[in-house]
Amino acid sequence: MKTSRYLVNRQKFLSQTEIDQLLHYCESNADSDNAFSRTTWPVRYMLVHLALRTGLRVHEIAALRIEDIHLNRAERALCVRKGKGGRSRVVYFDSELAEHVNRFVQLKVVWGQDTTSSAPLLEGRNGRHYTPTALSISFKNAVKAAGLPDHYSIHCARHTYATHLLAKTNNLRFVQKQLGHASLSMTTLYADLLPEVNQPLAELILS
Repeated sequence: MKTSRYLVNRQKFLSQTEIDQLLHYCESNADSDNAFSRTTWPVRYMLVHLALRTGLRVHEIAALRIEDIHLNRAERALCVRKGKGGRSRVVYFDSELAEHVNRFVQLKVVWGQDTTSSAPLLEGRNGRHYTPTALSISFKNAVKAAGLPDHYSIHCARHTYATHLLAKTNNLRFVQKQLGHASLSMTTLYADLLPEVNQPLAELILS
């Protein structure tokens, strides 16, 4: 029997409406901060966008370097050097996130931050990587500020990514590779969770 730790329920992932609300709120505040050369919300927006569009674990986001991001016509992807169990993987993402990452790196130049290949993508104090704890707190602050339920943690962004990706692609193997699951059985936990997918099927039974 699976323990509750591994059960994914409606409280652990954001709806599409909530995703849009959170991203829009972060983007709006990032734009305001940019006007005054403040870094708080631009960094937070990058964090939230990465979490929701890649499904990376928080320690994987914290460890990202500039050189781990590959942006070209043939491939928009990032390299996770040391995921769970020490495994590495390549995670593909969409053009919207790619454009955001590119703009963010340009902002880092304006801020005077290091953009050499080995530099952190998300740079904390003294040019170091943010800690996973700091990123987790920042994500929670974004959720609260956006007016979303405060039970959403940064790991909920991973559940959100997995749930929506599987619903859209119906490709367990691809989702497994994106998430870095060692077992396909872990990935199947995200199947058939979206109410917007299930409700129309239930209506068919009654029609």
